Amino acid sequence: MRYPTLHLEALWTDLRYTVRTLARSPLFTATAVVTLAVGIGANAAIFSVVDALLLRSLPYPEPERLALVTTHYRSPAGEGERWAQDGRAWEAIRDHAELVDAAPFSNWVTGVNLFAGGEALHVDQQRVGAGFFRVLGVQPALGRGFLEAEDRPGGPDVVILSDGLWRRMFEGDLAILGRSILLRGEPHTVVGVMPAGFRSTEKADLWTPLRPSTSGEGAGTNYGIVARRGPGVSPEQADAEIAALGAALWEEQGNGGGEVEIRFALGSLQRGLAGGLQLPLFALWGAVGLVLVVVCANLASLMLARSSRRTREIAARMALGSGRGGVVRQILIESLVLASVGGAFGVLLGALGIDLVAGMAGDVLGVWQPVTLDARVMGVTALLALATSVAFGLAPALHASRLDLRAALVEGGSGGALSSRGGATRWPRRLLLVGEVAVGALLVIFAGLLARTFVNLSALDPGFEPEGVVSATLSLQDARYETRDEIERLFGESLEHIRRIPGVEAASVGLGLPFERPLNLGYRVIGGTGEETEVVAVSARYVTSGYFDTLRVPLLLGRPLGETDGPEAPPVAVVNRAFVERALEPAGLGGSPVGARVAIGGEELEIVGVVGSVLQSPRGLGGEAPLEGIPMVYLPAGQIDDEVFTLVHTWFQPSWVVRSALPEEATIAGIRSAMHDVDPRLPFAAFRSMAKVEADALGFQRVLMQMILTLAVIATLLTALGIYGLVANAVAERTRELGIRLALGATRDQVIRAVTLPGVGLAVVGAALGGGAALASARLLGHFLWGVSATDPWTLLGGAAALVVVAFGASLLPAMRVLDLDPARTLREE
Repeated sequence: MRYPTLHLEALWTDLRYTVRTLARSPLFTATAVVTLAVGIGANAAIFSVVDALLLRSLPYPEPERLALVTTHYRSPAGEGERWAQDGRAWEAIRDHAELVDAAPFSNWVTGVNLFAGGEALHVDQQRVGAGFFRVLGVQPALGRGFLEAEDRPGGPDVVILSDGLWRRMFEGDLAILGRSILLRGEPHTVVGVMPAGFRSTEKADLWTPLRPSTSGEGAGTNYGIVARRGPGVSPEQADAEIAALGAALWEEQGNGGGEVEIRFALGSLQRGLAGGLQLPLFALWGAVGLVLVVVCANLASLMLARSSRRTREIAARMALGSGRGGVVRQILIESLVLASVGGAFGVLLGALGIDLVAGMAGDVLGVWQPVTLDARVMGVTALLALATSVAFGLAPALHASRLDLRAALVEGGSGGALSSRGGATRWPRRLLLVGEVAVGALLVIFAGLLARTFVNLSALDPGFEPEGVVSATLSLQDARYETRDEIERLFGESLEHIRRIPGVEAASVGLGLPFERPLNLGYRVIGGTGEETEVVAVSARYVTSGYFDTLRVPLLLGRPLGETDGPEAPPVAVVNRAFVERALEPAGLGGSPVGARVAIGGEELEIVGVVGSVLQSPRGLGGEAPLEGIPMVYLPAGQIDDEVFTLVHTWFQPSWVVRSALPEEATIAGIRSAMHDVDPRLPFAAFRSMAKVEADALGFQRVLMQMILTLAVIATLLTALGIYGLVANAVAERTRELGIRLALGATRDQVIRAVTLPGVGLAVVGAALGGGAALASARLLGHFLWGVSATDPWTLLGGAAALVVVAFGASLLPAMRVLDLDPARTLREE
């Protein structure tokens, strides 16, 4: 019974000895702790984001039973998947599914106008079907969910509030149920308030009935369908039922057979909510993991150097009966103590890092669960610290246990890392250094490629002059603006007021903004060699007179849209250069685009002008770049039908674009005052300069570049520290040898080169390996690049060369200590 006590006493003795020895080496201890804190803190911060988006269970009861209805495509050209569905898909599942409880929802969150208590507020609205909250398993804290009768065309106008909006605008009034509020310009009865902290599939302030159909928006893939498996129903059973319903639907629509295979399936709700972030998040997590590899290699190298300087101490312990096991235990305890202290500081850095990451990337990445250092993240961090202690402490411990006891006690020497002696110590440290440089070079190359992508995108010609332009966006999904006459009156009066502001040069209105995703419609070219062409998707935007002058979009041919292009005039359109190149030229009309005719939505339009292409997001049109000059058709606002206005304002919001010589704040104040004079119940959703609109459009590329660049800088600094420590240790161990060489006639330049070149040589090998690793991972990185190849030789060579330069500087600094050597003194000591 005494053996466990003796064992614990030995551990306690080793622990006290470790604390004393580390306290006697403050520089080593501080270096190790700071290095560990940086590596573990970075991992904790990034893991918390990955956990919130991809790993943590969804905040709904029994989330494992939840799924999204997805559509899988397979053809000779490849495979694809989407989770957006149309109205026919919803009706098939609603009417025939027996194993799942399902509900539709809009995959668009739109801003709408709320007026209550004399205050106008722009809020985010999500439209959901009856049963949506039941399927998620979360019922309103007050009131009820939507009824079937409310989720039909012509049903009662009702609304459910979020807890935050209820408390913010209605001060948590418990009598809110049954109260009428003015939403979208018409009365809505409040029937429920959701619990605090509830988050739907999208971030929203309130919910209204979806009222799904098979026409209008329901004719396209604009719905999501969330499903919950019934009790006792296996995933395979539910998936088979959904697949069978999909097969029957495709056959009914005449889409069965052929080379394209289409099937319904139940996909992960969590993956669907994360969108396309899985790959970039795991890539980012992998990058921060590489930083931890550098940390471990650095610390292992420091521990090896430390153990080589402690040969007499270790030999004495072994001679006094400690044994090899005791030596291994002692060094592992040192590693564990360092990892524990470094991990504790890493948690503090991780907490700061979480705030930094959330502030920098929360909106861009769509983080919608709380990102905190909770018990889950803390547990992973603790395991990470433990694994790290073993990773950087095991090799030095095993190396120290193989000490030649007699040589250590008799000769008292230790092999220098770069000296001709002590090869057993030299090569492990060299290999670790090569690995550090390789990882550092890999991250620097990745950061360089992402930086070039961002620079390439930022340098694209926007197709207009964004300087001096301020945009003001608001919602016209409003009962007071459902007709063309009402909307034309609003546009005309507001623009008249804005143009009278001193310093305003021009103003106009357009549906959406440059750099953002526009409305997509189908078109056909009429005449030319492409007569009776099939319907093809194109981007469209209605604009008021003066739009091209306001943005200074160059007019290439014909005329712009003007005041005379009203409802009584012949239907016309202006197209951009990309439309001419991709639509009219293949139809044989590229030489004479003005006068050509296209059919959009069943209406024939005459092209009266051609303008330059403005950068837009090609999302929905299959574009590869985040921003492109995509084919665009500009339509006069005065020729848009009432039904079209109502439909497009369900998804998109018009923006007033104002070119002004005033400061941005003064321009915004003027626009706000002008709109208040016209309609005080129309709150603006956002005011942004065009530079801010572009920055938002490239937010994902910017955040990814910044994060990888930060990790690359950390890895480079750690690598430099490792090289510096290696060379400094070599200089310290070879001081006598170097002094003798100087005394025997060697120049100081020769001695400095002898000390510096081995470190630089190892860096060259590591940089080459890092470049090779970058080439091997080119396919993965290619998903995040634009305008530069993942195998771009200049970036590969530049990244590798940067690490070699850093290695040269880190090697040269400690080597310069040779200049302080006194050869005569060295000879006297010999």
